[in-house]
Amino acid sequence: MSPIPPQPLPENLWGDRWQFVGLPAQELELYLLERPIPIRKVSELALPSQQQLATTLLIPGVAIEAGRQSMRLARWIDEQNPQKIEAVNRELGALMLTTQQNAAQWILATYQDEEVRLAAQTFEERKIQSRGIHFLLIQPDSTEVTYSGLWILRA
Repeated sequence: MSPIPPQPLPENLWGDRWQFVGLPAQELELYLLERPIPIRKVSELALPSQQQLATTLLIPGVAIEAGRQSMRLARWIDEQNPQKIEAVNRELGALMLTTQQNAAQWILATYQDEEVRLAAQTFEERKIQSRGIHFLLIQPDSTEVTYSGLWILRA
């Protein structure tokens, strides 16, 4: 049986905006993990301190602003049991979410812009530097007042 090809994220879950981000390891653990985030999955093995990473090392992530869809998107991602995010740079770049639910791959976004391609490359390079640790953050908007979901992942 051949693997299922990547599927686009269901249209009713699309966010408004997304971006590659990075947080120092210490800030990820001390600031973000202390925030009241309704949906959160963090494996002990995915904590930078457990991997003895430098506190200043930038941990790569993806932040999705999803407006009113924020909680719906966070719940759906949580149900899929996310494993990792990959930035695949081809003719049409793609931000891929690999999940444990049916070993599926979901296309979160596509891109062609050269600036986004460079950010995607930096995201993948930082994943190597952080021993595979990266994160996905879902928020309603860019105010950083509320968050809907956080997953700290390890590829």
